[in-house]
Amino acid sequence: MIHDKANHTCDGEPSLTDSQVLEFCREGHLLLKGVVPDEINRRTRDYLEGKVPANPSYIPDGLTEADLERIRASHEPSTIFLEDWFVENVLLNSYVVGVMRSLLGSSFGLPVLASHHHVQCPMPAQGWHHDADHVFGPELNFVEVFYFPQDTPVELGPTELVPGSHIMPTKRPNDEGGVFADGPAGTIGIHHQSILHRRGLSTAKGTRHMLKYNYWRTAPPQRDWITEPDFDFQSAYYGGHNQARYVAHMFYWLCGKGEEYRIIGGQAWPWTSPNQIGPSYGFGSTNGYQPDWRKHNQDGYAV
Repeated sequence: MIHDKANHTCDGEPSLTDSQVLEFCREGHLLLKGVVPDEINRRTRDYLEGKVPANPSYIPDGLTEADLERIRASHEPSTIFLEDWFVENVLLNSYVVGVMRSLLGSSFGLPVLASHHHVQCPMPAQGWHHDADHVFGPELNFVEVFYFPQDTPVELGPTELVPGSHIMPTKRPNDEGGVFADGPAGTIGIHHQSILHRRGLSTAKGTRHMLKYNYWRTAPPQRDWITEPDFDFQSAYYGGHNQARYVAHMFYWLCGKGEEYRIIGGQAWPWTSPNQIGPSYGFGSTNGYQPDWRKHNQDGYAV
């Protein structure tokens, strides 16, 4: 692992395979349960609650000690990124680095802004929502993280997600559930920033901390994660109707082939069914369409 402090980037070995990168494109999230050491989780909670003194490794240009104190006390305590113990064990956690290297490429950018979601439970669930400034498109230029520094079972209201909802605007009744990002202290959820989500209903008593922040792409996309010799782009599962075309486009973009991606529509590739008697038509087509992520066209295709 290489931590370039001057440029605020990190590089390391990718840990995801072709199939796992495609799964992220299709589902929009993955969960690393309990990957941060207990001592660091306790220290994070104490830092957020003001129980331990700050010890920043440096003061960023343009800021003062008074600025750091103000930032720490706000709902965006980004000064925690200046604490060496947090950088080494959370931001540069080896499990996280492997995933980020796979999804964002080499020398990915480290977070610069933290949001602290602090709740005294029990609390009702939030309404379902896409975060502000979300982007629907094939590009994966940044990835969002939720870090839970305390045990966060379902009863403590962890983040609830709707798999596959990162590819287009999605509505969901508030009485309909999703998938919980629950786990022991030190659990880190990694997801596409556009995914539909909410704070889940909590029924237990206790303090629920959650830090949210982004990692960033600095290099052009290319297929340089762990490649599988038998991975077949034509037969891979990209999802169902009105999903597969977007998921495949995102995967091709990550492979550095987003501009080459073309589809012909209908029952053609990347849509597939276990009941068909031959491979889908349209694979490798150079004439056709790309998905209309901006929804300019009624049929959902862009030239």
